[in-house]
Order: sequence, then C-alpha cells, then structure tokens
Amino acid sequence: MNNYLSAITIVFLFALTGCKKSKENPNPQTIDQKPVTELDRPIYVSATKGKFGNRIVVTWAPIPKAKKYQLFKLNESTQEYVLTKETADTSFTDLQITKPLTKVYYKVMVRNSETEYSRFSDLDYGYTSGQNYVPVFSFGTEGTGPGQFNFAYHLEVDKDNNIYVSDEGNNVVQKFDQKGTFLERFYNGQGARGIAFLNNGNAVVTQAQYSSPYVAIMDKQKNILKGWGTYGTADNQFLNIEEITIDDEQNIYVVDGSNNLVKKFDQNGNFLLKFPGAVRAPAQQDNAYPLGICFFKNKIFVTSPRNGQVRVYDKTGNYIKTWNTGASANAIKAKGDHLYVACGGSILKTDEDGLVKEDIGRSEIAGGHVRGIAVNSDGDIIALNISARKVIVFKKL
Repeated sequence: MNNYLSAITIVFLFALTGCKKSKENPNPQTIDQKPVTELDRPIYVSATKGKFGNRIVVTWAPIPKAKKYQLFKLNESTQEYVLTKETADTSFTDLQITKPLTKVYYKVMVRNSETEYSRFSDLDYGYTSGQNYVPVFSFGTEGTGPGQFNFAYHLEVDKDNNIYVSDEGNNVVQKFDQKGTFLERFYNGQGARGIAFLNNGNAVVTQAQYSSPYVAIMDKQKNILKGWGTYGTADNQFLNIEEITIDDEQNIYVVDGSNNLVKKFDQNGNFLLKFPGAVRAPAQQDNAYPLGICFFKNKIFVTSPRNGQVRVYDKTGNYIKTWNTGASANAIKAKGDHLYVACGGSILKTDEDGLVKEDIGRSEIAGGHVRGIAVNSDGDIIALNISARKVIVFKKL
C-alpha cells in the first residue's frame, strides 16, 4: 500500500513540475509578438525646445533598411501614446500645439510592415515659446556717416532681402544686406521718402523737399529712366510725399500727405487718378493726414497716424471701409495673408479686416517709435525705430 501511494505521489509531483515549466518558457513568437525581421530602432530623436513660437520639429537619424517611420505623441489627457504620423522622412513638424512652454513627448519606430519593424526609440520632448517673432539683431546709430541715421523714416526690402533705409535728414537712401551690413549710398535725394520696387527690379524712389523730380524710376545700375512731379497741388505735383506702393499691374500709388491725396500713376509716370487718403475723426484736433499705403488682395490700404485709421479702397479709388488700429498707424505692409502696421510702440499683424492676430515687439520697442517697416521673403519683420535711430530685425520663428 505504501509503495502504491508513493507511486501516485511521484506521478502527481511530476505533473505539477511539468506545468510549471511550461509557464516559465512561453512561446516567444506568440506572447512577445516579436517581428519576423527586427530592425534597428531610431536613434538621435530630437524635438525643438522653444525654438519656434507655434510648432515643434522632431527629427531623427535615418535607419538602414527603414522604409517607413511611425511617430507617436503622448496624449496629455489619456497618458497614452497615439500614432500621429507615418512617413518616409526623418522629420515631422507638429503644428497642433495649443499651450506654449509645455512639454510634449514623442517617440519613433520603424514600421515597414506587420512583420518587419523595430522597437521604439528613446523618448524626447519639445515645447513652443509662444512667440512667433523674436528680435535677432539691430543696426544703426545717430550720425551722418555710412550706417548712421539722422531722421530715417521709410523702409523697404528688395527680392534679395537687401534693406533700404530712406533718411530725409541725411538726404539719402542707404542700402544694407539682410544682416545689416552697409553696402552703399543707393540714392541721394532731398528729403528722401518712400521707396518700392517694380517686378523688373527697377526702383521707384521719392523725395519730399522743393526739388524735381519728386518721383523717379531707376534701373539696376541706378540710372534714372523716368522722373516726374514738382511742388504744388496739381495732379502731377506734390506737397509732401510719404509712402508708395505698386499694384499687380505695376501702377504706382503715391501718398501726398499734405494734399491728403493718394495719386495713381502708371510706370511711365502718366497720371491716372486720385482719391482722398484720410478723413478727420470726430475727436481729432488736427487735419486729416495719410501716411502708409500698401496693395493687398486687390485692394489699397491707407493709414493715418493722426487718428489710427486704416481706410480701404479698390484700385479705382472707390472707398470700401475703415477700421481702426487704436494707435498711431504709420507704415503698412502686406505679406502672405496678413497686414503689418507700424503703430509706434509695436507692430500689429492683422487680417484684411483689421482683426489683430499678433502684437509684435512691444517690449523691444518700449520708449521708441516705429514709423517704417518691411517684411522680407522669409517673413522676418524689419522695423525702423525713428527715436533710437536704428533698425530692428524680428525673425519669424
């Protein structure tokens, strides 16, 4: 009997031992779900940290044999990683950022197919600065020499992003490269004012003192091809030129501040039409006076520094509407889908109806007064601080 019980006990213990061994050595193919072909995982995953105002750029090193990558982003609410992008590239720009200065976590894997993929990369996080423009450098001091300003009032850039500063106090337009390095005295004009460029690269330059011509077109060698305008109130005369702009048909619009008119010419200097530039607001003490002008979405936008208004016209001078900046509205420029208005203590970025999208440079310009602005092909804003006698460049992030 004892031998019989011993035999049963041995069989029972053997069965238990066998079951336990089976659990300790599961089938790795079904439980671990390893791929048939395991690829190297992505390395050097890096997300930008405060480099941009409204986006995070994630990059990683290319992996041999990788055909597709999957980027996962941590969902803040569920604390789970969510597939955000599948791409063959080694970078991703995340524009879906709602909170500045908040860490956003990412990880990346190679995923060529259901059976050919890698493990996840190490995590990295990025965040936005909340700022879309930051001052990167400035140039200029008070004086009369190269790179110095006396009463610099107007500003423009060409297609190569060179910067042109009109200084009516020094009677000159100076040309700088996009890094602020002085290049040359581009134009000598008595009371140099607004400047613009035609599509063929020729420059339209203006001046405001008792000299002729008030408006001139110069070729790339700075030869004057056309010139017109004298002092007065007739159609081809001016009292005090401010800013100018050019439309899509290469017609030239000149703001004559003291005559309170915008005058339109073709590029040969032929007078086409005129219309009022500004109106006097009910509480305004001084006379109506226009200053800035730009062509945007087939319309003409004209500013008035004395009442903060922006008046909108069609190309034939028909009035459309008015909106108010709430500040001294000086130069106005257009780029992409937005307008940029120099408002003394800052630069307002708006849509065509005056809805403010961003207030730029208020802390950097504090105590100064921006009158002239330009926007280059990179979207950077160049601002002319007339009080400080310097140009500030705000880089678009």
